[in-house]
Amino acid sequence: MKHLLSPLFISSPLLILFFMSCKRDPFKPNFEHAGGFVIGKEVCKANPEEDYWLIDLSYFTNLPDKSYGDTITINGVFYSHMIKTKQLLTEFKQPGKKVSFHFHLSSAKVQTSG
Repeated sequence: MKHLLSPLFISSPLLILFFMSCKRDPFKPNFEHAGGFVIGKEVCKANPEEDYWLIDLSYFTNLPDKSYGDTITINGVFYSHMIKTKQLLTEFKQPGKKVSFHFHLSSAKVQTSG
């Protein structure tokens, strides 16, 4: 009898935790995730520190119903999910480098030129 109770005694806390977790809603992060490849650097400012880096997000779409970025053609190549960033770590500042990041969406629109 003692032999039969020990597996039941060990597994009962696990079963209780399992049933308690079933009542919770799934975790919903407060950020978005995206990834892609660095296309290159936009060279149009007098100060090179003000130039943007272009990232193509079309390879790693997070969810099929979401789309980020804009369309652009560079040297005859069409990109459908391109974003610009100034805040790119030095180790990623090379064309073809794979990047992945989290971000928050803002309701305020920002217009860039160049």
